[in-house]
Parts: sequence; structure tokens; C-alpha cells
Amino acid sequence: MRIFIISLLLISGNLSQAVDRPPQFINLAFDGSKSTRMWQETTRFAQQHNIKFTYFISGVYFLSNQNRNSYQGPGRSAGRSDIGFGGTAEDIQIRNQWVEHAYRSGHEIASHANGHFNGSSWSAQSWLNELIQFENFLQAAPSQYGGFRQPRNWQRYVDRNLVGFRAPLLGKSSGMYQALQNQGYVYDTSRVEAATYWPRVVNGLWNFPLASLRMAYSNKRTLSMDYNMYVAQSGGSAGSSANYQQWENEVYETYLRYFKNNYIGNRAPIDIGHHFSLWNGGIYWRAMQRFAQTVCHLPEVVCGTYTELVHFLNRNNDKIASYQAGSFPRASVDQLPPSLQRISLHQKSDFYNETMTPELIEELESQVCPSEAHLEEDEFTTIIPDGIAI
Repeated sequence: MRIFIISLLLISGNLSQAVDRPPQFINLAFDGSKSTRMWQETTRFAQQHNIKFTYFISGVYFLSNQNRNSYQGPGRSAGRSDIGFGGTAEDIQIRNQWVEHAYRSGHEIASHANGHFNGSSWSAQSWLNELIQFENFLQAAPSQYGGFRQPRNWQRYVDRNLVGFRAPLLGKSSGMYQALQNQGYVYDTSRVEAATYWPRVVNGLWNFPLASLRMAYSNKRTLSMDYNMYVAQSGGSAGSSANYQQWENEVYETYLRYFKNNYIGNRAPIDIGHHFSLWNGGIYWRAMQRFAQTVCHLPEVVCGTYTELVHFLNRNNDKIASYQAGSFPRASVDQLPPSLQRISLHQKSDFYNETMTPELIEELESQVCPSEAHLEEDEFTTIIPDGIAI
């Protein structure tokens, strides 16, 4: 059973009072987790730049193709998954080593459920069944596919530290929140809010939403997620390589605008979600790397995990209304490096604070990554983390 405390507070904008300036939290995360090459690239990059990622992993990638019938998603027949399964026993064991390498390096492992189905109509019992299967697959994988050693403290990690969730297709229901609380989850990242939103507890869980943004050059509305930018730039299918550099620059500047607005504004945490899929020649992954290299070393910036943010919020939950209102000494543009001082914000100054109507949320969530696009373009290569004996 996970032991984790959420400090609850009823928040009102009228309760804000002057407080100290909070850090600028930046949460960089990945959904999926099948590709061993991307495990290698992301963890190596993070080590080089002192960054911590959160990985929302899919349980079916820890179940072999041969054992696929062990999984049955709600309303589906056994052995069905919209994103495939984990390959061979050796594939899974090597993937397990990368998971161990990640969490022992300070990254966070969280849940993206199993078969990448839309659970917006699921009951609490259906969600509970999905979550229990996810945990069972992760617990059993090291011993089920023999010939490799058990990752150290793995069962303890799954029992106590697996506290975060992102719903596939952002397909959530009231039953999902009941099931997540039942299983000891602490936060959810399946919602959409304005870029300046400070997290609060919703349905018993800390709410860490993706942000509504505008693309830097085209002004198209999008979410702070790579697939949504892929849709905005090339309609969700491969575009011409002649456009790759311009598109990469646009994503990079979109992220910089998001950062600059919040850093000199109310310091609302920045939430950026990516996948292991390298759409349009990998430009979204390269843009994320450029963004992290530009901002993660700046004063008062924390590029960390969602659980680090939970700890901060639990310690400071009496200040959240003040943070939301920006009732603290703001950072000035002069405190940013010249390259960021030159970045222009959105032409409508209130864009980042816009009201998220149900219609706008539906529009943004309709662009989420479909299962067929979620498949990771990676031929399995035996890449084993340094220092891990198999």
C-alpha cells in the first residue's frame, strides 16, 4: 500500500496575501516507454544537464507478445492492446533494467495504464481492474521472464512510489478518480488548464494539467505536448523534411514563451508532455532538449519530477492562492539572459490566463495522441545501461 499524504486546502482567490516568490517548477515527462534507444537518450541527456524526468509507462510493454492473453482491458477481449505488447522475454528484461536505471538515477516512474484505450466511459471497477493489472505486470515482469536478476527494491518502488497517472487519450471519468485514490495514487495529469494555473486538489488528487498554448509562428492553438504540435504543424502525419528546422524552432520558441510568461509572472509550474515516438524526424525531442538546456540552469528553476512538486505543494498549500494571484515580488525581465529577454510573449497579454471553457477543453483534448500514432518507431536494439549487470 502506498503511504503518501495529500494536504488538502480550500483555495479562494480572495485569500491571497503577500508571500515569498516560489521556484519555477518545470515538469518534463514522457508517455509510452517502449523504445530502449529513447530510454538511453533521455536518461543520458538528463544526467548531462542535471534534469529529472517523469516517465508514464504502459503496462503492456512489460508483458511479452507470447503472454498477451494475460491482459484484458475493460470491454475488450483478452490479448488486445492498441499499442502492441512488450516483445520477447529478453526485450522486457532489458527494458526493466532501463526502468531501474531511471528510478535509481532520481527520475520518477508513473502510470499510463495498459492498452492505451479511452476510459472516459469506464466505471470505477473497470479502472480499478486496469490499474491492478498494470501494477501486477510491473511487479511480475522481472521474475516472470527468467534469466535476469530482479531490479533492486522494485516491488517496494511499485508499492510505495508509483503515485502518478496520465490517462491514455486523456480519457478520464469520475470512476477513474475513485480507482486512483483506492490504489494510493497522489496526482493525475489528465486534464487541461490555462498556462498560468497553479495546481490544486481535484477529485482527491493533485491536478497537474497540460497547458493551453499558441504556436509561436502560426498562432495555432495547441497543448503543451509534442503530438499536439505535430498536429498543428503537419496534421498528425509526416511532413516534408524541408520544414523540419523551422518547425523545430517554432516548438522551441513556443516553450520559451510559455516559460518566460510564467517565470516573470505568477510562476505557475510548467508541464510539458512528450512521447518516445520521433515524429517529423525527431524535431520535438530536439526542441525539448534545446529548451531544457536554455532554462533548467537558470536561478530559481527546478526541472524535476512531479513528486518533487507534490512535496513542495504539501509544504506550501496555504500559499497557493497567493501564488495563483502572483502576490509576491515578481522576477524582472532583466534577470533573464539576453536570448530570453528578446523572446516576445503572445500578442494578447491575457492569453495565458484565459478561461478554460468546456468547449475549449473539448477542442484541445480532441487533438490527443491516437493509439496508432503512439507506436514507437524503434527496432529493438540490445542497449543495456552502464553499470548494470544482466
